[in-house]
Amino acid sequence: MKLVIISHTPHYNKDGKIVGWGPTVREINHLTKMFDRIKHIAPMHQEQAPGSSMRYNEDKVEFIPIKPYGGEKFSDKFSILTTAYHNLKIIRSALKKTDWVQFRAPTAMGLYVLPYLSLIGKPKRWVKYAGNWNQSNPPLSYRIQRWWLKNNFQRSKVTVNGKWKDRPDHVLDFRNPCLDNDELLRAEKISAEKDFNGKKIFCFAGSLTKNKGVHIILEALEKIRFGDDIEEFIFAGGGHDKEMFEIAAGKMKIKISFTGYISRDEMEKIYARSHVIILPSESEGFPKVISEAAAYGCVPILSDVSAVSEYFNDSNGFLLKSLNSQYLADAIDLALSNIELLKIKSRKCTDIGSLFTYDDYMQNLKSKIINT
Repeated sequence: MKLVIISHTPHYNKDGKIVGWGPTVREINHLTKMFDRIKHIAPMHQEQAPGSSMRYNEDKVEFIPIKPYGGEKFSDKFSILTTAYHNLKIIRSALKKTDWVQFRAPTAMGLYVLPYLSLIGKPKRWVKYAGNWNQSNPPLSYRIQRWWLKNNFQRSKVTVNGKWKDRPDHVLDFRNPCLDNDELLRAEKISAEKDFNGKKIFCFAGSLTKNKGVHIILEALEKIRFGDDIEEFIFAGGGHDKEMFEIAAGKMKIKISFTGYISRDEMEKIYARSHVIILPSESEGFPKVISEAAAYGCVPILSDVSAVSEYFNDSNGFLLKSLNSQYLADAIDLALSNIELLKIKSRKCTDIGSLFTYDDYMQNLKSKIINT
């Protein structure tokens, strides 16, 4: 079988080789076990590749570049329209000789790609909606795409994070994979040996932006009572607000480090060292880093958004019912002041990792989409 994937995943040229955002590339490389040939249509950027990027299984995956679009400025947003004809022409050509197409939403490109896919009869298609399907007040473009997927994709499949009420039959709950079997075994071993005595290491993984709640973490760290019990707080990731957060962190008593974008192997080392991971995001589908970190015994403190509460609750983590720095500070203090509670939560959250393997994802994909 042949598969075409259409996404907004950024790609770069690194030493003459094409690399893309690591989590997406890892997933696509695993899909080569099911598909003989995969073409990935996505934007090509001129900037230096971040450390989180990685290469494809080049024997089976071909990257097809399209023009980048979108951004913060009005001219960047207008590029969604100016690049549409060029990008759609490339997509149309690639779809002529394939069995399946996967579109990864939500993204501004979906405003014209989804209607186009609805109009054509072939190939077979499914959409992976990675955002919060049940978001009460999403951006306008996301709202339009969600409406279109509900009402104009009945003959196709749409995968989402979570089991939502009044979900159409063609919209399926799918867990977002993040661990292969070797990683899961290593994670379980590391978790079993994790020492919770002594000072604790906290971490954050993701884009360093206000939308991810980094400013809330820094505000909370100024309010906690047991700051002396924190050995280090590690922020793994990059973003346009990184320098601003570094300046704010430099004024604090707690040791805070910023790694920038790093590889999956380097991230695993941080999971292995850390006792707690914090992610107070305003909106998520289901963040892969939480299930990854949990497999390594990192207890999550996270906002109660999207499908998070289907897997994490007070028995295996700390859910923030209100997204503000005082609630977060209280959760951090509770974690630091009760070692036995932290140990119990760690053991329980480790079990979550086995639900998010690539093997589990591939089996569900085959039984619920490909063979139906």
